[in-house]
Amino acid sequence: MNFKSTLVSSAVLFALAGCGSSSDDNDTTPPQSSDKSTFSLGVSDAPVSGLKAVNVVFDSITIKTQGDEEFSFETRSETDASQPQMVNLLDYTGDDVFELLDDQEVPAGEYSWIRAQVINGDTNNLSFTSHVVYEDDSIAPLVVKRKGNDGVGEIQLDGFTLNQTDNDFVLEFDLKKSLVDPQNNEEIFLKPRGVRLQNLSESQEIEGTVSQALINNCETDNIATAAADSTFGHAVYLYSSDAQVTKDIYEIDEQTPEDAPLATANVVFDQDDNQYEFELAFITPGDYQLGYTCTAHIDDAELEDTDFTVYQLKQISVPQTEDLSVSFDITQ
Repeated sequence: MNFKSTLVSSAVLFALAGCGSSSDDNDTTPPQSSDKSTFSLGVSDAPVSGLKAVNVVFDSITIKTQGDEEFSFETRSETDASQPQMVNLLDYTGDDVFELLDDQEVPAGEYSWIRAQVINGDTNNLSFTSHVVYEDDSIAPLVVKRKGNDGVGEIQLDGFTLNQTDNDFVLEFDLKKSLVDPQNNEEIFLKPRGVRLQNLSESQEIEGTVSQALINNCETDNIATAAADSTFGHAVYLYSSDAQVTKDIYEIDEQTPEDAPLATANVVFDQDDNQYEFELAFITPGDYQLGYTCTAHIDDAELEDTDFTVYQLKQISVPQTEDLSVSFDITQ
């Protein structure tokens, strides 16, 4: 996908099955100070094409209990404690995680939300504010839009639980869904709806391969959609098991329809293994549909693309105790 000329992505914030749903306040006892737990938080991403770096500057993390008690933690640079932490998300793809917070002591229980404050990109100070770097080394500010214009953006996810044990969470950025390159604007937008919160103790990984033969067939059957340089976008899309049809990333009135994907991953060639591979990390166990496509390059994440097709679709079940391996081939 040519990031500079194509509207890359945005989407409704997804928390996969079992993640991100709030409990009814009437049925929940607010955390008590005696019910201590520890809370760790990292960040990871599912990458997008056309960029060399997606540098997000995290200033702080705040969590709020259902009893309205807030706990805030500054996220400081490892090399300069006076500066907020900048993370190049493209350095932490798949199941690789950059740790923002480590073993913070907080009450156990139900929480209303978690909020990450991000220092928005500033063309006068790109070295210390959020920004993206294109493949030609040009740079653009990265902005999380919010009410007010104070240079700080907020990524908020609603509803999660901290158990009376060690809690390791990750903010997973699906950049195909969350990055938006608006026309006639020098800024790139990062939409929080393309981010999900996952408890590592309650998630597994989907990994697998796509055969060369299937890739060849998909490109032949979709030759009319090839990019100007004759390339294709190979990816896997994860859907709800209830989705009646499988469409591309798009939104209606800033909401994601049920037939749009929950998560995506690029299909890449592994030189060592001499095969095409993909990896979807931090997936809640349960039933899903997983589709392979070679038309991801035409996927404008704010609009439904009628030429987008899922070339092969599988019904899958992610187990509770181990990762899932899936292969796409012409014989299946």
